Amino acid sequence: MVATINGQVFRCLVCQGGLFSTRRIKLNTAVMEFLDLAWANRSSLGLICGNCGYVHEFLGDAVKLWEADTGDFWA
Repeated sequence: MVATINGQVFRCLVCQGGLFSTRRIKLNTAVMEFLDLAWANRSSLGLICGNCGYVHEFLGDAVKLWEADTGDFWA
């Protein structure tokens, strides 16, 4: 997938790659873990570079994903 952030094409900060896979990442906190409420923690969007594997982490809805082959909006 190709990613845009606020309308600008995003490139990997390490290798300048432009294709990514995604994964949800839980933002665990010690207090919530202690209370056995880790499931209630917020999560972020991880963009994983298809070239070097570096994981970029984002909060909010500024990231938009697009199919690299077709240009179709993904999420």
